[in-house]
Amino acid sequence: MTKLALAISLTGLFLQIWVAVLLVRRKIPQLFFMFFTYIVFSGVATVLKLSVASNYRVFYFMFWGTEAVAVILATLTLLEVFRWVFALFWLRSAFRWFSYGFIILILSLPIAIAIRNPPAHMDRTGAIIFSVGITINFIQAAIFLLFWLLAKSLQIGFRRYAFGIVLGFGISSIGTLVGWLARSVFGTKFNFLAMYLPPVTYILALLFWLNVFWHEEPPEPEWSLPIRPEELAEQLRQYTRILKKL
Repeated sequence: MTKLALAISLTGLFLQIWVAVLLVRRKIPQLFFMFFTYIVFSGVATVLKLSVASNYRVFYFMFWGTEAVAVILATLTLLEVFRWVFALFWLRSAFRWFSYGFIILILSLPIAIAIRNPPAHMDRTGAIIFSVGITINFIQAAIFLLFWLLAKSLQIGFRRYAFGIVLGFGISSIGTLVGWLARSVFGTKFNFLAMYLPPVTYILALLFWLNVFWHEEPPEPEWSLPIRPEELAEQLRQYTRILKKL
C-alpha cells in the first residue's frame, strides 16, 4: 500500500468514526438503521483492509469482499430513505415488486458478461464483483435521480437528514462510476484513477454527511400532518397516475 493510499484510508477511517458518533448522538439508527450499518461496516472494512495490506493476495480478496457488501448496504440504505420519504408510494406492492425485479434483472446482465468476457488483467471472480459494483453504482445513481425528480415534482418538503443521505451517496456513486468505468473500458492504463477517485469522492461524501448531521433536524409536531390534507390528496392522485404508467 502506497503512502497516499494509506493517508486516504486513515482519513476515511477518522471521518467514518466521527460520522458514526454523530449518528448515535442524533439517534439516526432508530430512523435509518441501514445507513448506520453502512457507516459502521465501512469503518470495520477499512480496519480489516489496513490490517492485511502487507499481504497482496489476502488484501485482494478482503478488498473485493468488503466492497461487494458495502455497495449492497449502500443500495439498501437508499431504498430505506426512499421508502421513508415516499411512504405512500412505497405502500403499493406493484411499485415494490417492480423496483426489486428491476434491480435483480439489471444485476444479472453484468454477471453474465463478466463470466463470459472478464475485463482485461482481472480474474473471473474479481471481474464479477467489479461488474456488479459498476451496475449497483448505476442503480444508486438512478435512485438518486429518481429521488430528486419525485421530490421536486411532488413538492416534498425538505428533510435535512433524509435528503442529505441521498445527496452524499450521489457524490460517492458518481466518483466511483467514473473511476471504475475508466478501469473497465481502458484497462490498467487508468488504474490510478480507479484506485484513488472512488475513495476521494467517498471522503467528500463523509465530509458532507458530517455537515448534515452536525445540526439537529427540527422534529415535526406529532399532532399535525407534515402536509395539508388537500396536499396529501393531491399526492395520492399523482402516485396513482404514476403507477398506472408502470
